[in-house]
Amino acid sequence: MDAPTQPQLSEPLMDRDLDAARAAFASGNVDASIEAHSQAKGGLVLNASEEHSTAGGAIKAIVFGGLDGILTAFAIMAGATGANLTPQALLAMGVSNVLADALAMGAGEFLSSRAYNSYVRTERDREAWELENYPRGEIMEMIDLFEQRGMAREDAEVVITRMAKYKEFFINLMMTEELSLPVHRDSHFT
Repeated sequence: MDAPTQPQLSEPLMDRDLDAARAAFASGNVDASIEAHSQAKGGLVLNASEEHSTAGGAIKAIVFGGLDGILTAFAIMAGATGANLTPQALLAMGVSNVLADALAMGAGEFLSSRAYNSYVRTERDREAWELENYPRGEIMEMIDLFEQRGMAREDAEVVITRMAKYKEFFINLMMTEELSLPVHRDSHFT
């Protein structure tokens, strides 16, 4: 079998077999990576979706909550055992501790997520307002940022000026590149 050819830059390379791409990366196999990125008709990809796992945030909350619950329960049970409490008292304290920890962690995660999403939404609204009212200033900020990250000034001017023609795209770019804030898929937060 011939090695897959690398697509030309003018070809739409927007979808891939993500599992095959991950396997190719893990093994360092360039040919397999090219093949994974060329699964559509004639090597041209027609669909622009790529699903990535969003479990990272949940994993952090689960680990933090689990460790907090385990350590707190252990401390309470050790103290109660040291105080020679009855098995019924130990059981009551253990169950009430687990329930209280679960409720506190759940409410804390919900409220902190809600506050964070509100902050992100406000920052997005501010960036949209600034772009609407002073587009030159926002474009210059992004040109400076891209130049600071290593792009030649002339190239940054061309790239940013072109991207600024697409308002929603440019706002999302400012959110991620300028503010390091997440952009929801449809740019609206709940």
